[in-house]
Order: sequence, then C-alpha cells, then structure tokens
Amino acid sequence: MFRHEIITTSNSLPFRLVIHRHSAVQITKHWHQSVEINYTIHGDGDYLVAGKFTHISDNDFILINSNDVHGVENIGPGDDRRSITILIPYDEILRFNPNFDSKYFLSKIDNQSVMCEVKKELYGIYESSKIEDKKVAHLRILGHYYLLMSLLFQHFLRDKKSVTSYHDLKKQEKIQHIINFLTENYREKITLEDVAKKFGFSRSYLDRLFKQIVGTSLIKYIQLIRLNFAYQLITETEKPIALIADECGFSNTKSMQKLFKQNYGMSPTNFRKNLKSQ
Repeated sequence: MFRHEIITTSNSLPFRLVIHRHSAVQITKHWHQSVEINYTIHGDGDYLVAGKFTHISDNDFILINSNDVHGVENIGPGDDRRSITILIPYDEILRFNPNFDSKYFLSKIDNQSVMCEVKKELYGIYESSKIEDKKVAHLRILGHYYLLMSLLFQHFLRDKKSVTSYHDLKKQEKIQHIINFLTENYREKITLEDVAKKFGFSRSYLDRLFKQIVGTSLIKYIQLIRLNFAYQLITETEKPIALIADECGFSNTKSMQKLFKQNYGMSPTNFRKNLKSQ
C-alpha cells in the first residue's frame, strides 16, 4: 500500500530538506505533487518510480516528477549510510516556470559534466546543513539550491510532447481526468466498473491503462487518497477514529486501521498518542 504526502516548506527555505543518517528501512509507495530529488552520499537502494526500478548507490541521485508513485526497497545495511531528500513544492516549481504543467523533468541526462555539477550542488546542500551557524548554513544552502535549480531547468526540462508520443500524451490526459474525479469523490463508494462506465472505457482496458500510466491499480489509488485524508484528520483533529473512517470513504473502521498500520507501523490511535507525547 502507499500513501500521499502533503509537502510543506520548513526553516524559511523554499523547499523541504530531509537528512537521512543510519536509516535502513523500506519506504512504502507514496506520491505527492512536489518534485523530489533523492541524493545518496553513501549507501544504496532500489527506487521504484512509476512501476520501474532504478538502483542508486554512492554519489548518485534520482529525480522524481510530480505525482509519480514511488518508494524505496532493498536498502542495504550500514552505519555510515547518508543521503538527503529535497522536496520542492509545486508552487515553487511554478515560480520558476509558470508553464510547468506542460513540462517534465528527465530523471537523468547523458551529459556527464552536467550530472557532476548537479551532484556537486546536492553534496553542497548536505555539507552546508551541518554548519553550526544557522544563518550561514541557511545562506549556503540557498546558494547551492538556486544553482541546482538553474541546472535542472536548463538541462533536464522537456516538453511533455517531446518526451511522450501524442498517443501516450492523450492517455495521460485521460488518466488525469480520472484522478481528478477520484480526488473529488473519494468519500463515495467507487468501483472500477463505475469509473470505466463514466469515462467510456471497458473495465479491462481501464484497469490496464491506469496501471500502465500510474504504476498501480485504480482501486489501490482510491485507497491512497482516502488514507491521505484520514492521516490529516488523525493528526490535525480530535475526531473519533470511526468517524474519520466514515468521512474518508472507507467501508468500515477496521479496513482503515489495517491500511494505516501497514503504512505507519501502528494503529491510528497509537499514532495519535505518539504525536501528542512528542
């Protein structure tokens, strides 16, 4: 199962920076609108992005586009594991390019000189985060960040039409309409048959198409949306768990509790208690 993440900025930076040390846990499938960059200083793991695996090891990175379902598996052991995750909110991307809706970042490019420059800036962000003087650290991080963004927009940005055939682009547009429908109606009982009928597809074709474009089934995707909204209500309100399950479209409380525990390692009630004790 997988989850949706709401990405917010922190520490007055225009992006979210997460430093990973000594971490060797599997990261379950999730998605968010933000663009994500994962840079491994030391260690390795298999990144699953939109249904495809990419192995990342020392001094390597992977760029994950907005709304791509992704996770990490087979993270190797090691006390010296170090990596960073940079999450750039979609609004920040639009600030650089207001037409980004029609654009797409390549995960990697063949120009090794540029790839080395990107890694240099990513490592610079990591090193700057360790500076004790927070004001200096903040300025250093911003400097590397803006150089990084200039490299990405200059060398990695492509028109969706240039990296995708017209036929595939039309498929993606259809799936986006379906995703919008699911997001607006997640509280209702939704079946694959209902969605197929509404959008003029056969059940089997929609099932194949959705998995091809999104990397998971339509029904699992609906559960992703429901779990995301349930997480927000669990962490931000005092509403009873049973009421949250009902408001988020789950068939019963037990099904929500099961999915929540699969993703967060504990029941919604215990998760809420842990948050309060922090």
